[in-house]
Amino acid sequence: MADNASIRNAAGLTFNAATDELSDTSQSPKVTMLAGDGSPTPIDPRQLTHLPGSEYQKVAASQTGQVLGATGGTGDLINGILVIPASTSPGAIDLLDGAISITVFTGGATSVSNLVPFMIPLGLRSVSGAWSLTTGANVSCVAIGDFT
Repeated sequence: MADNASIRNAAGLTFNAATDELSDTSQSPKVTMLAGDGSPTPIDPRQLTHLPGSEYQKVAASQTGQVLGATGGTGDLINGILVIPASTSPGAIDLLDGAISITVFTGGATSVSNLVPFMIPLGLRSVSGAWSLTTGANVSCVAIGDFT
């Protein structure tokens, strides 16, 4: 029995990366690595100066409309919000896109069972202005994205 493993490169070409053959007498597989273009291509570290969504900004508890980034603006990316409760009855968290308010965490009495931070994944771009966050009592957060 023989199985092959193949890899498709960025150009869409497929190359065999490894083959295995099962010998009928030994019943143990033999794996042969094949050389070629199927191997990963190294990334030039100079290209990694800025990855989209790699910035973060801390927002303390009881903040109103804290702008994310130096000025913020339309087109800014927010990948997610790390919520850090300080009690089992934390306040709400509202995300604002300019004047549009989105409640991303309602909070309230016993809304969390423990104080373990948790992530709210978003992956959104602002359409009407800077992203800003409003936090209630006993809840802080870290916004992760690409802010101007």
